[in-house]
Amino acid sequence: MTPAGEQLLAHHVALLAIPAIVPAVIVVGAVLYIARKDRREEREERELMARPFDPTEHELKENE
Repeated sequence: MTPAGEQLLAHHVALLAIPAIVPAVIVVGAVLYIARKDRREEREERELMARPFDPTEHELKENE
């Protein structure tokens, strides 16, 4: 029983955690996006640099 004039307010713990979780999820998402993009660009750069050293189909046919 509560004293007259007082009111108990119910709350959910998850509602209190939302302000901390949302920014953390956004930061993690941004880091994962940047890392994925960086790896893709690095792979493309390595392939571009290795291309002059790989014989093409045209060069292979000329050597036969």
